Amino acid sequence: MASTRHLSQEEFDACFVAPMRDVTSTADPLVDIWPYVDGLDLDTLGVPSVNDVHYVYRDALDRFDQVLIGTGRFNTLLVVVVDRELKAVHGHCLLELDKIGIRHVPDVG
Repeated sequence: MASTRHLSQEEFDACFVAPMRDVTSTADPLVDIWPYVDGLDLDTLGVPSVNDVHYVYRDALDRFDQVLIGTGRFNTLLVVVVDRELKAVHGHCLLELDKIGIRHVPDVG
């Protein structure tokens, strides 16, 4: 089982350098994130399930990819942050779209 790391808001924010780019259609996976996702305790996260990757965003300095995965909870995404230099998962967090003022994104739980 992969070791997991829940990122604090400050740690997650440090993975952003604007502008973030949508690389969903062009990104080559540097690491298989699914063993990491399988190691998460969904009950602790408060989501009933996870499903497919919906988006992948890369920060402006090409340091991190943020892999956005749908969950079984409305308007909530699991974000797995991949460190591109280390080719390893940096950690994860939940992105609750309602809390940041986004009402609904189609196909996101």
